[in-house]
Amino acid sequence: MIGLAIKKVSELPPSPGYEPLLIRSGVDPIAARGLARIVVRHGERRAAESGRHRRVFHAVRFLAKPDRQRRAIFRRAQLLLEAWDKTSIIETVFDDIGLRETEFIGLLKALIEGRDVDCRRIREIAARLAPHLLLRRGPKIGGASAAHEFFLAGIERVSEAHAYSWSASQEDFTDPVTEATRREFNEPDFDPRPAHRRRKDGRGVKID
Repeated sequence: MIGLAIKKVSELPPSPGYEPLLIRSGVDPIAARGLARIVVRHGERRAAESGRHRRVFHAVRFLAKPDRQRRAIFRRAQLLLEAWDKTSIIETVFDDIGLRETEFIGLLKALIEGRDVDCRRIREIAARLAPHLLLRRGPKIGGASAAHEFFLAGIERVSEAHAYSWSASQEDFTDPVTEATRREFNEPDFDPRPAHRRRKDGRGVKID
């Protein structure tokens, strides 16, 4: 199984930014490719979450109200199941209030599959969630910024990840992680400061 996992990682496309940085820091090339892929996927997933929160929260609040038509409930159930599959928004909301999402997701799936479902129970669970759905103000988080932050938070011990560096002569950021993120996401003007601010003020990702 280990050999199969190594083979799958080795077959991944090379990472243009994070992989070379990790290898320079002494990480095994196969491990570096796998780690780079994890960082990029995290960034993409978090960016998707950043753009979905409002729609997910509106759907939950809609379901929390009585006397909704079944067709309208069906549409919101589709949206929430897609969000559950592709992001961690719903799981996080349930975790924050000390509940599990299992029953809620099971009811939504049963509804989509055309089985008999107690819509009142869906409403009850949604009503428990609704007061806790708070949208954070500020711009959406892009994939590059989310990945950059994740790299800083989780892999800095095996890389050249330090505070960003500004070169007055070049009028640009020149630290290795910023350069790696720019290459990884093909964003030559990527600004690392928002990711650093999120880490500093505690709004960023936390890795145990």
